[in-house]
Amino acid sequence: MTAAPTYAQSRKPVLLVGFQDQTLPETVAASKVLEGAPYEVQWVTLTGPAAQLSALYSKAIDVGHMGDTSLIIEQGKAKEEWTPANVPLQIIAGWRAADRKYPPIVTVARTGSGIETLADAKGRSWAHNFGGYNYLQYVLSLVKAGLTEKDIEAVRLPDNTTSAAAFNAGKVDLFSGGTLSVIDAIEAGKAKILVNSDELDIPALNVFTARGDVLRDPAKKAQIADFLSRLKAYWVWYPNHKAEIEAIFVEKLKQTPQRAKYAAAFQQSSFVALDDALVQREQRIAEVLLKSGVIGKKIDVGVEFNRDFNTAPVAQR
Repeated sequence: MTAAPTYAQSRKPVLLVGFQDQTLPETVAASKVLEGAPYEVQWVTLTGPAAQLSALYSKAIDVGHMGDTSLIIEQGKAKEEWTPANVPLQIIAGWRAADRKYPPIVTVARTGSGIETLADAKGRSWAHNFGGYNYLQYVLSLVKAGLTEKDIEAVRLPDNTTSAAAFNAGKVDLFSGGTLSVIDAIEAGKAKILVNSDELDIPALNVFTARGDVLRDPAKKAQIADFLSRLKAYWVWYPNHKAEIEAIFVEKLKQTPQRAKYAAAFQQSSFVALDDALVQREQRIAEVLLKSGVIGKKIDVGVEFNRDFNTAPVAQR
């Protein structure tokens, strides 16, 4: 677990924010939207939703980065019923790429593998990672194909980066996960998109999730509200600084210029409302996961969303 960027020691209160890579921390720093905040944001890099959840539970971070469906699976496997009084984790804000031509998640097959449709995946190796919307993409792709895990060779790896690497290296036939992770193969004609997240009606939001005790702390809650308001300003700053952002991805994250161009486009986002319409979509997903046996009980997805901050990020659809 590493914290980055490095901030000077201060006497300000600290807000610990987990993120799965360096893209947001580095570009937020470049935007300077956090300057003058009455608290210090310390970013903690943790790859994958499982690591973010673990850090939240252990109180190593206050806010964690994951997909919008991570808490569906988390609540679905919980021994105790989640209620407004005891809910351990809640989503406080969500965002996704502003341009719909950049679907966040895809299921792809290697070109030349003989897999032309999802149904052709029977008996083939399929890489994915557990938890979050990548896993949901995998599950719903199976459902759309009319297949179950018994019909394929399921290759479950720790996170999106690892599973994408296996696909890009030619070790598996299919991959479900982040589009950006396999964009080079898609653009080179080495991979074919079979279905994307929009076609499966997956909201595919990046979300920030906070612990219940953090949200019950007035001081922390005020920090979070201010943090989200500053991120709203960051999303306004972003589209006018694409060249600067691409340079950051090349110089600091060691991406190729072409990959940086795609990464900058995929990351340009806006907050969405945590409203009834979103909760209804998420509830339908929970019902599919219950029917598919991914979760073992019926749950109320609404308890997973804290709408107190909707006025801070101000949703844009």
